[in-house]
Amino acid sequence: MSRDRSGGNGGRGGLPGGEPVGGAFPGVGDEPGSREPEAGAGGSTLPAFRAQVPVRLVVNGETWVGDVPAGLTLAAFLRERLGLTGTKIGCGEGNCGACSVIVDGELVYSCLVPVAACDGSRVETVEGLARGDRLHPIQEAFIAEDALQCGFCTPGQIMAVKALLDGEPHPTREQVVAALSGNLCRCGAYTRIVQAALRAAGALGGAGGGGGVSGAAAG
Repeated sequence: MSRDRSGGNGGRGGLPGGEPVGGAFPGVGDEPGSREPEAGAGGSTLPAFRAQVPVRLVVNGETWVGDVPAGLTLAAFLRERLGLTGTKIGCGEGNCGACSVIVDGELVYSCLVPVAACDGSRVETVEGLARGDRLHPIQEAFIAEDALQCGFCTPGQIMAVKALLDGEPHPTREQVVAALSGNLCRCGAYTRIVQAALRAAGALGGAGGGGGVSGAAAG
């Protein structure tokens, strides 16, 4: 199974710089903008490049509205602007899957997606899975199966499993392996990661998404 993680809504990117709705994301500041290009020699002009573009998106249920630099990636926006550092940046080229998040129900590499292209979208990150101190069954399963070593890739792995189970609640082992094929684990914990995904599928199928252990969300 292959997935295009560049985003189902086209390309994405841009550096955010506005204010959150209702103070949902504190510490949001403005980055310096760049000037629009001036008229060229001979009076000819190129189409104006907008250094900042308006964006409205929902991240883990919270609405964010503001202007973003037109080149910032979704990964950088989440980490630097919203402080959601569970999303990791590994290769920065869409090869490792550490930055995987869910946008409008689709798993994407957020290091490739301009946040400006996420206007009107709903974004889910690993921080949005737990409910208070109650972990999501997928997070529980990773703990129970000891499906990590260094943990750097774990948030992306968890989001890949979430995207899979949202669409296929009862996957086969082969489907799990295919769904996780875009997420690398340098520590080689693949067998346990697959087992954790299958365990989570069983827990979600049996408990309707309930269950939980005390702890913080992965990240």
